[in-house]
Amino acid sequence: MDVRIQKYLKGSKHFRNPKLPLTVNLQGYRSSMTSWHRHEDFYELVIVCSGSARNENRVMKEQIHAGNVYLMPDKTVHRYADIKNFRHYNVLFDPSLLDTGHPDMSLETLPGYKNLFEFRFSGEERCSQINSVDEQAQTRLIAVLEMIRNETGLWLPGWKENAYFEFMSMMVLLLRSCLPQDSRTGQNAFQISSAIQMMEKDCTKQYTLRQLADAVHMSQSCFRHHFTRITGLPPGEYLMNLRLRKAILLLTIANPVAETARLAGFEDSNYFARIIRKRTGFSPKDIQRKFLSGELTVETLLEKLHPVR
Repeated sequence: MDVRIQKYLKGSKHFRNPKLPLTVNLQGYRSSMTSWHRHEDFYELVIVCSGSARNENRVMKEQIHAGNVYLMPDKTVHRYADIKNFRHYNVLFDPSLLDTGHPDMSLETLPGYKNLFEFRFSGEERCSQINSVDEQAQTRLIAVLEMIRNETGLWLPGWKENAYFEFMSMMVLLLRSCLPQDSRTGQNAFQISSAIQMMEKDCTKQYTLRQLADAVHMSQSCFRHHFTRITGLPPGEYLMNLRLRKAILLLTIANPVAETARLAGFEDSNYFARIIRKRTGFSPKDIQRKFLSGELTVETLLEKLHPVR
């Protein structure tokens, strides 16, 4: 390997704040990498969202695709080739973050730990085996990664503590669900996650199946199939749940029923009243009255909206 064409990457240049040695990036590539990257003093966890590529070092060349997860420790060198619509999250972190400080709370007890942390090869070629997560796990991972990106980008009060909490939550989820490559695959999780984020950003918008499918570059039938498989609900029912959740929260602050219906995306307040009674067992006015009297809690009402898998 020609060391003259390597790029030496140091954590001090990648960690946005020295108080927390952790950075999450969403990377996309237009062409193959001609230079080799060396990680001087940090680990890199890669979670592939879409497309495919070939991960290379001096002793191996491995095809990777959506749903794959792998880890490269410090002092390792690699590059990507044969890139096709390749996008991935890379989580750069100091391995000291994995130390919980409590012997009964070690990540080493989780089933996927050896898959990710028992490195193959030696020296600059060290890396984990290629693992996979299923679509549901990948969608949850992406949601947590976006929360970390948000915290480490805005630096609001408590950002460091919450980013670390979400990082450990992500690691637990990953080590519970990752298996050797192709045991489980997740080719469409990133697209479905993007559609979910669209709906959650504005659940009042009157989305059609075609609009959602087109937005994430999938056919309508493929989108409906994978969305239902991942979330447990068809797209229309998932959107309805988002609106009902918003409506319940609005009712607990004593909003007028007609105004609540409008703000939650229901054009007809009578239809809104019927559907919320059908789903919760209570009319909008009953919800307001029982909540104010302490007979109902928000948690009880929201639990009635959870999908049955």
